[in-house]
Amino acid sequence: MKRVSFVALAASLFLSGCGTEVHVADELTTFNEAQQKGTAQLVLLNILRARDRQPLAYSHFDVLRGGISGSTSAGLSVPFGPGAAANALASGIGVTPGISQDVKPQDDQDFYRGILTPLSAETWALYQDQDWNPDLLFHMFVEDIKVSREDYETVARVTAGLCRDHADVGGVAASCSDLAHINASVGQISGCVPDTILLNGRTLLKLMNYPGDRCTQLQYDEFTLSLTILGFHIAEETAKSDVGPAMGAAAFKDTSWPFALKGSNVEITGSGGTYQFKTISKSYAVALSNMPCPGAANIAVAATSELGSQIRELNKEDSAYLATHKLPEGCAEKPHLQIGMTTRSPDGMLYYMGEVARALLPTNPGDASQTVTLRGDDGKPHTLMNIVEGDIADPAVRVDYHGTTYSVPRGESHLTMQAFELLEQVFALYNRASSAPSTTAVTVVP
Repeated sequence: MKRVSFVALAASLFLSGCGTEVHVADELTTFNEAQQKGTAQLVLLNILRARDRQPLAYSHFDVLRGGISGSTSAGLSVPFGPGAAANALASGIGVTPGISQDVKPQDDQDFYRGILTPLSAETWALYQDQDWNPDLLFHMFVEDIKVSREDYETVARVTAGLCRDHADVGGVAASCSDLAHINASVGQISGCVPDTILLNGRTLLKLMNYPGDRCTQLQYDEFTLSLTILGFHIAEETAKSDVGPAMGAAAFKDTSWPFALKGSNVEITGSGGTYQFKTISKSYAVALSNMPCPGAANIAVAATSELGSQIRELNKEDSAYLATHKLPEGCAEKPHLQIGMTTRSPDGMLYYMGEVARALLPTNPGDASQTVTLRGDDGKPHTLMNIVEGDIADPAVRVDYHGTTYSVPRGESHLTMQAFELLEQVFALYNRASSAPSTTAVTVVP
């Protein structure tokens, strides 16, 4: 009987250990869920602050801690003496998971230098190449677009031609149908025309990505969808430039060291008796690949509100490009489009989402609610963000703000959580910078 009792005790303790492993696994899952929930709540809280046009406060979970407080007890009673009772075995284990966290404010100089840096064309290309929704990127990344009236009308005319001539292509037909719907909506708004500005002595149209005014937002959506139909795409380009004259091997006492520069922005070409140093530079060119004339557009993704002088100097480069490629007749004589886009910083992206929330949930009782709609990956219209007042059942995220509970419903009719994820990733990419942001335009050339 003693042997049986000890075997039972060992089995009980073994099974208790299995239970402990299950609780440990559950706690790891709980950690991950707590991180996701907490981060989304911080994003939503700052969006609500931006909606009220209040200062934002940035913080993050510096450390998540958790532990298993367990208690194990085992009792063994062994028969003793005549008429003793049967063996009795009692064992038990209790596991209480708990999570604590250290929340750290983000308010140092390097952090603000980072999040105030406008997004680069390189970042845009990264998300584009990962097949993120192009409409979502246009809404989140771009502050405004500046273009001349002539170029604005050219984009509209060429897009209409593509829609007419390529209606047999499913994707083109769907995008053109959406464009026609936007055009009809614009036509129903009295006096809905793009704003004009005077810049460097030129009259330009300014298309603002602003959800607070339906006309303004529709004008922006109309133009960016046209660019998408025209094949808007950002591609990396590499250029190599000679540094100094070609050098003979006799100029180097040790011919092995120049090749140690491989992998940097310097390249050594040649073999035998002649070597040439070259610098390698990378840029990101915007192409409108569906334009009738390749290379017929200059698009500057800029960190400034101006169309810098660089974009006006690109005609020489375009002329060289057109001269070396076989192009349709008459393309070389066509004027080149000049379009300037001002990108947002991560901080600006949050304030933009605050304006989207302000349009959806107006702070003035008399204002009508407006939603920002874009085309989802499934080709159907989706709202950019959906926030409701109240503590709904099973929300994707909820937060209490100034005595009111705000919730994000689950569902596929809106892209709220996808936009939150994009915000979180961009903040992670731009959360540190050693110098203040530069306002020099980053110009990209097709």
